[in-house]
Parts: sequence; structure tokens; C-alpha cells
Amino acid sequence: MEELLRQLTTLVQGLVDDMSVLKQDMQTVKQKLGQLEQRMDKLEQRMDKQEEELRWLKEQMKENTEMIKAIRDNQLEQRSIQDGMRHEIASLRGEMAGIREQMATKDQLSRLREQMATKEDISLIHQRLDYQLGRIAKVEEEMYLLKKVD
Repeated sequence: MEELLRQLTTLVQGLVDDMSVLKQDMQTVKQKLGQLEQRMDKLEQRMDKQEEELRWLKEQMKENTEMIKAIRDNQLEQRSIQDGMRHEIASLRGEMAGIREQMATKDQLSRLREQMATKEDISLIHQRLDYQLGRIAKVEEEMYLLKKVD
């Protein structure tokens, strides 16, 4: 009987040891599960941040697309304005050629002075010349700016 009791005790002791090992294994599994939960939380946080960044990027891309469309529209409008300016410059060049043909030379001015040499007339001619030269300079400046833009 004692032998049987000893065997039972040994068996119970083995079961107790096995239970201890199982408890330790369970603790290890619980710890690993806790670590996995922490890692999952961190991953979820990262995903949330990435989703927020993606929302921001989409919004930024939408704004950029709208700006590009506005720039394109503005560019088309500017081209139209430039075409109008080219036509105006061509017209002004024609006017300038006509003005140059009508401008008097020094000899002609001398003859004119002899014929109608009044200070008022000379002053008026100088004013008209200054005005026309100002227009020429303005047109040449516009031509320069148009060339610079192209």
C-alpha cells in the first residue's frame, strides 16, 4: 500500500509539475499576446497617421489641380491679349511709317521757317514731334516686352 501511495504521490507530483509548466507556458502566451496587442495598437496609430496624410495629400492635389487649371486659363487669356497687342503694334508701326514720312527734315524746316517762321508754329511742331517720339518709344518698349515674354 505504501508503494501505491508513493506512486500516487509521484504521479500527483508529476501532475503538479506539469500544471506549473502549463501555467508558465500560459503566462508566456499571455505576455506574447500582450506584446502583440501593443504592436497592433502601434500599427493602428501608424495607419491612422498615414490615412490622415493621404487625406491631406488628396486635398493638396485637388488644390494644385485647380491652380493648374486657373494658370492654363490665365495663359490662354494672356495669349489672346498678346495677339491683340501684336495687331496693335503692327498698326502702330504702319502709323509710325506714315508719321516718319510726314516728318519734316531740317532743310524743309528751314524753308518753312522762312515761309512761316513764328515761334508759336515752331513750338507746336516741337510738341508734336515730342509726342510722336514718345509714342514710338512706347511702342518700341512694348515690342521689347513682348519679345521678352515670348
